[in-house]
Amino acid sequence: MPIRDIPPEVLSLILGQLLEDEDEEFPIVLAHLRNARLVCHQWDRLATAHLFRTVALNLAAEGGMPWRPMINSPTIQRVVRDLVICSLPDEKEFEIYETSDVDDWVTEDDDDDTSGSSPFGVAVNACVTKLPNLKSLQIRFSEQCLGARATEWWEDDEDTESISHRLQTLKTVFRAMLKRHAAVGEDNLTSTIRSLTLKNLQNVAFPPEFTSSDLYKDVIKHVTELHLMIAHEYNEPGPDHDLDRIERQTYEPYLQKELLPPLARQLRSLTLTFTECWGVMPAHFDGKGLVFPNLRTLTLGEFVIGHHDQFDWVLAQKSLETLRLDRCFIASHLRVRDDQWDQWRQHIPTHDWHQYPEGSFGFEGDQIFGFSGTWEAVYDRIHQELPKLREFCAVHHPYYNNFDRRKSMGASLSMLRYIVFESGLCPSPWIQANEHDGEMTFGNNDPAVRPRDLMGVRRYGIKQSLNRARETRLGDARAFGDLLRAVRERR
Repeated sequence: MPIRDIPPEVLSLILGQLLEDEDEEFPIVLAHLRNARLVCHQWDRLATAHLFRTVALNLAAEGGMPWRPMINSPTIQRVVRDLVICSLPDEKEFEIYETSDVDDWVTEDDDDDTSGSSPFGVAVNACVTKLPNLKSLQIRFSEQCLGARATEWWEDDEDTESISHRLQTLKTVFRAMLKRHAAVGEDNLTSTIRSLTLKNLQNVAFPPEFTSSDLYKDVIKHVTELHLMIAHEYNEPGPDHDLDRIERQTYEPYLQKELLPPLARQLRSLTLTFTECWGVMPAHFDGKGLVFPNLRTLTLGEFVIGHHDQFDWVLAQKSLETLRLDRCFIASHLRVRDDQWDQWRQHIPTHDWHQYPEGSFGFEGDQIFGFSGTWEAVYDRIHQELPKLREFCAVHHPYYNNFDRRKSMGASLSMLRYIVFESGLCPSPWIQANEHDGEMTFGNNDPAVRPRDLMGVRRYGIKQSLNRARETRLGDARAFGDLLRAVRERR
């Protein structure tokens, strides 16, 4: 069949494959699509729809596309479906602000709409309200954030966004969304924004005065797809990932009990990803009480299972048709310093855990636990308890998650599927297994408590092997295969 005889819908799908993944920082390569536009008028029209389906507003980027010509182009206006708004770190906002009342804008009250007069506010308002077919919106905050604590010793970073500045950015975007929703049906606006993505959202609870405001309620009521990547304070010169910050202990309960429940009935798609492993330590998330009666797609990133009932909340969502597990793990061994455990024990359950005696694995003066959970049990329950599931994905990239590529995830039984927690290590207490053979490191890997010598020192022999992936290989592989076959048969 000659190319000219291919139906336009099929040709569009083919050209869409020219969008090429590169890496996690620059996930899309556009050069091939640009070249395709030069072939003929038909290819130009079809390739343009893919090329400008997603556009980004980034006032801090050098050499970025000017936003005014972009939104004033009828061709681009017609094809844009997704808008990415990159927030400005605090100092960048000062640099581009053209008036003298920048401090008034940064600290404005909820009912003050002066943010629309800033360069950032003007650009956001224009992009959100003038793209007629816009359906989804993403706010990308900076990865660098600072929690609520003394900062005298903090090494300043020009990319750090304060809590107040992040909230102000969110309010500015929400005000623009509110204006758009009020104008749908006028000025050629045909769509309501129903998909909201917040990338690098700081793990700090929204203030009640914001979530109870008409602004928040009027915008969020339209959202049926919510995608969250949660960032946490990370003091790189530390070099630890700031495990003891209070937000690490309080945000997951807030997410489970306050942020998600009011949205539960309206959501059809939900993504929960953190920039660090979450769910077990130093806060507990078991999803109890969360019921999403209309949820079709759930993506979990960096989620760790540490109790036999911790995945029950996922299995309770009987409407699920797609489940994606992106770098999700089962914790096999956990070590917590005594001083940390004194703080955490009130909100971290230990049911299902076996406690090892002091001296096990070569650890002194620590709380040491083991968990016997297996992926075989999890896969079997997914197979049996999610009867509508038609797509299942599970991947474990050794370095980064697939938050921006979740729709293209595959399924594989990785050697990284089990993990250990060791609070005495930096930069992260979550220690991955070897990606090639599954070998793990947890102290000296020996659960035996060795006797002390005359000097009071325990003597250890040759380091033992610790490999949960190998121990559970047969059962995990059998359950994984059964699940994939069942999912394929339902399509």
